[in-house]
Amino acid sequence: MFATRSVVAVIAAVIALLGCGPGKINAPQGASAAQAAGGARWTLGGVPCCTLIAVPAAALPVGTGTCPGVRPGAIVRSDVGQCTLNFLFQGSDGKRYIGTAGHCVLGASSIGGGDAGETSWAPGTGPVARDSGGNRIGEFAYAILQDPKDFSLIRLDTQTQANAAMCVFGGPTGVNDDPPDLTPVVLKWFGSGIGAGSALPAHSAKAAGMPSPNHVFAQGAATPGDSGSGVISADGRAVGALVARGAPTGTLGLAGGDAGLVGITRLTPQVERAQQILGTSLTLQSAPIQ
Repeated sequence: MFATRSVVAVIAAVIALLGCGPGKINAPQGASAAQAAGGARWTLGGVPCCTLIAVPAAALPVGTGTCPGVRPGAIVRSDVGQCTLNFLFQGSDGKRYIGTAGHCVLGASSIGGGDAGETSWAPGTGPVARDSGGNRIGEFAYAILQDPKDFSLIRLDTQTQANAAMCVFGGPTGVNDDPPDLTPVVLKWFGSGIGAGSALPAHSAKAAGMPSPNHVFAQGAATPGDSGSGVISADGRAVGALVARGAPTGTLGLAGGDAGLVGITRLTPQVERAQQILGTSLTLQSAPIQ
């Protein structure tokens, strides 16, 4: 993977020129796509760090990459804009769910540094989610944008075909719940961002470690539309969702040791919270690595 690190570094430098605060529960559905793209500063895990990855307006021309359908790495569109899907879950209620970032449906509030709160929708009432071709795939069931969580779940329609495997990399093989550690790790994701993201959608990054159960900072690149991308470790286990960029670099020791250009929110705390709100157990659907 790191044969391409020099290319990624150049892209990261360009993207850095372009582009998480305490919250409240059950805030009204957030702000506009323009506010989301405005990049309110966030405190990720209480550390002033970065801006949420911009959400392009769904009407803008986009590069769909090579990840069609409903699966980790594919495009998803909401009334707010375009993002990327992460992991597929089976609910104990008999429904299937797939994740993306919370700010992809809530927007990024101009109040509280990007905090739009938390909300859920009963069946038949949530905002519609669509694929890259504009076809309905389901509706949002849950969303949170409340430091350090940035996560949402789409309740898939019965007829929607879905694939658990991440494009290019495959996986997830399970959930990465490794205890806090400062051992460097390689992380991977497939994003559906516009611009450079559509040309090089399969990304690798390196984190100085994963000392926090809630977030990870990594050296990598992200473009508008990559919001929500599922991030896996080298062994294919699901780490979390890519949500922010501009995280501090050269700051080893900050927040226990993470440093990097992109911010990732860990999966387990967010899924546990979603289960509480939705009243259903969620089982990650796995796939072999490629």
